[in-house]
This record gives sequence, structure tokens and C-alpha cells, in this order.
Amino acid sequence: CNDGNPLTINDAFNANCVCVGQLVNDCAGVPGGAAQPGTPCNDGNPNTGNDTWNVNCQCVGLPLDCTGVPGGFNLPGAPCNDGNPNTGNDVYGANCVCAGLPLDCLGVPGGSATVGSPCNDGNPNTSNDVYTANCICAGVQANDCLGVPGGSAQPGTPCSDGNPNTGNDVYGADCVCAGQLIDCAGVAGGSALPSTACNDGDPCTSNDTWGANCNCAGTPDAVGSITTPTTVDANTSVTLFITPVPGATNYAWTIPSDWTSTNTSTFVLVAQTGSILGEREVCIDVTANGCALTGCTNVTVTGSTDVSEPAASAWFSVQPNPSNGLFHLRPVGLALGDIDLQVYDASGRQVWSALTSFIGNPLAINLDGMENGTYYLIAQRNGERRVMPLVLTR
Repeated sequence: CNDGNPLTINDAFNANCVCVGQLVNDCAGVPGGAAQPGTPCNDGNPNTGNDTWNVNCQCVGLPLDCTGVPGGFNLPGAPCNDGNPNTGNDVYGANCVCAGLPLDCLGVPGGSATVGSPCNDGNPNTSNDVYTANCICAGVQANDCLGVPGGSAQPGTPCSDGNPNTGNDVYGADCVCAGQLIDCAGVAGGSALPSTACNDGDPCTSNDTWGANCNCAGTPDAVGSITTPTTVDANTSVTLFITPVPGATNYAWTIPSDWTSTNTSTFVLVAQTGSILGEREVCIDVTANGCALTGCTNVTVTGSTDVSEPAASAWFSVQPNPSNGLFHLRPVGLALGDIDLQVYDASGRQVWSALTSFIGNPLAINLDGMENGTYYLIAQRNGERRVMPLVLTR
């Protein structure tokens, strides 16, 4: 891209989709320094976030919205959800509290059809029609629902419909006794119905829902897919990796007995295959949020005379690597199109990201301020994923 600043070079879109280049003297006046446009800074304002140097070397952040998101759209007056099914037209107030208007008996937020207010039950034989506590419009009948003159079995009063699966049974305006369906939590008229969200109390599951028999159950958490070539030559290097698992505190790869590796404790495995041919299983165990997760895949090891999977062509080169903090990605061959890039440390914590199309220009990855060690660049494009180690040393 072109940031319009003649004092910069290597202009590229950053993670916030702002076109910025590198200054010969950075925003702090340091020759070749790291305080470049688009890099993090601190504007000193606690009400902003994602502070970065702009093209004019001003440190500017985005206002925090009511949910704490820099530049977010959840501002006072914006729609929200207060979590109360009995309110509507929920919006954020000036103090960023999400609140709605009570629903009246007609479902209108802030409406006038409230309990005890006049209504018309459509029955010419009743008088003094009002909304009851159950929001049923009912009047007083000369003969009640049981045919008793002046009796108490009036519309809106309790009764029993004889159905054990309902509760809050009352006479309707037509004197039919009916109740509300009891939900999976035992609440009459409640929202905990089959296929709706619940909490099964198991921290190792997600997407918990009520089943048809009102059992709350979720999907067990999983490692996810392992990216690997399906075939590889014997006695050669192979790289396997997974998407870092949120909350992971431990990674442990299990490799075939004739394979070797110097590091099996990160989300990326670089191993040397052995001489045993055929299908070999590689597994990874992950501990995340106290949960033990496992994933396995098969890799076919072939001999030198077998037909193996062709090596994937490189999308870009990285120079220098190792580096003291600044890495330059240069596209290889033709234009690549959009590539999603993320850099993770060995624990799986994301430290840098960008969406780029290169357009023939190199892209700078600035890891200045990070600790020495090996970081992993994961690139994704059109469903394909590649990984490359970035070695930071000073």
C-alpha cells in the first residue's frame, strides 16, 4: 500500500488495516527504532485502547465502548441485551448499564397494558375486565366457570388442568382451565426447553444444551485438527502443528519410537522420521483450563523409491531469521492474495497478527520487546495452513 508519507519505506497494512510504513528515524527519534507508525504505544488515556503511533507519529487510541472493546460499537444508546426476558428495547445508558423497558401484557416494551389495568375480554357476560397477574384479560362472571352463581372460579383464577407437565393453571376468558408447560428446570412457562442453552457443570465441554429428555449435556472439548503432510520420506524432517488451545498450560507430543525430536512440548512439533515405513500415529495431549484433551493423526512414511507427497511450495521467505526483533516477509513467486498471519510464542499466546496481500511488498513483523526464544508464524490462505519458526535472539 502507500501511506502517503514520503519519509517512510516498506508501507503495508497492519493488523488494524491501516496503511503504515517504517520511518528511518522512529516516532521517538531513534534511528531505526521500533516506535514505528502502526506499532503499540500508550496515549495515557485509560478510556482508550489499541493505542498506536499514527502516520504523523501521534500516539492515539480508540475509545473503549461499554463492553471494553477499543473502537467498539456498543456505545450509550446502542442496542444490547440485559438478559431479562421480561424487558424489551434494551439499550446502553449513559453509565453503560444495559437496561430495557418492562414488557406489558401485550408484549409492548413500556406499554400501558399492565397487570390490573382495564381491558376487554370479549365476553359480554363479564364486567370489570382487567389484566390478571398472569396477563390474562378477564372479567367477573355472574355465574363462575363451574356454573356457580357468584362463585370464585372466575377467569384468571387458579385451577387444575389435570396435566402433570404444566403449572400455573388458571381459567381462561373462555373458562377453559389450562397451564403453562414446565421446562427442563422445572419452571412453568420457563425458557429452559429442549435444544436451548444450559450448563452441564463440566468445564471440559462447550455448547451445552438441553436434550429431548431434559438432560443438559455439552460437546467434549477437543484439540482440533492436526496440520501435517499425509506422506513423508523416511529419515527426513516433518512439521506438525495445531491451532493453539485457549487456556493451555501443557502440550505433549507422542511420536513413533523410531522418530526423534528436540522439543515435543509446544503446539508445533518438528521431528525427524525414522526408517520404519508405513502408517505411523502421532498424538498430542493438551491440558487446558484443567481439562485433558487428546488428538491423533496418521502419517505415512515412504521409502526413497515410493511416491511421496510433493513438498508444499513456499509462500514467502523470512529474513533475517534469526533476528534481533524485526523480521521481513517477502512473497515468493506470483501474488498470493489475502493471507491471514499470526505469530505465537511457545505457550500458544498470540503476540502479533495481520491480514495482508503483500502486493509485491515485504511485510515487517516487529517482535521488539518480546523475550528471546522461538516463535511460530502461522499463515492461512484458502483453507491451507503453513507454519514457520521465527528465532528471536539478541
